[in-house]
Amino acid sequence: MDLGLGPITLRLSGSDKQVRRLSDMKAFFSDKNAVDAILKKSDPVVYEVYFCEKGDVGDLDYAVTVIKPGDVGGEFFMTKGHFHEKDVGEVYVALEGEGILLLQDKQGKVVKKKFVAGEVSYVPKGFAHRAINTGKKELKFLTVYPSDSGHDYNTIEKKGFKEIIKRD
Repeated sequence: MDLGLGPITLRLSGSDKQVRRLSDMKAFFSDKNAVDAILKKSDPVVYEVYFCEKGDVGDLDYAVTVIKPGDVGGEFFMTKGHFHEKDVGEVYVALEGEGILLLQDKQGKVVKKKFVAGEVSYVPKGFAHRAINTGKKELKFLTVYPSDSGHDYNTIEKKGFKEIIKRD
């Protein structure tokens, strides 16, 4: 269903900002030599997150993430990816750009979803999730999740995802 909303401007009153540079993402990219080569020259911003956290059980938190265009050894810029500490789902809404939403359950089942402006995607409980910018412009998206869901980045940092999304 196309709601015909046209361009939307989001204002996140009271939001906090988190910047992830390549140096913060070293463990998440597969080509460590390419990471080191880039870091010798610069430390580019891979993505930024503007988040509003309520923190109370029963509330919803939300964030807008902006993934820059780029790659490391052919592997597209992406978010770290995470599981939730609690067994909950999450909603992703693509606002601008294009990419892939990569999902993986704890048994290793992988699901790839095309992620373009206007797409609303549901991340089922029990799935790790990562957004990947496959375009030439910034990929911007809104996420909504339970305030008490928690974020487990360590599992992905140690084990990674089974699939890597690279340039053709």
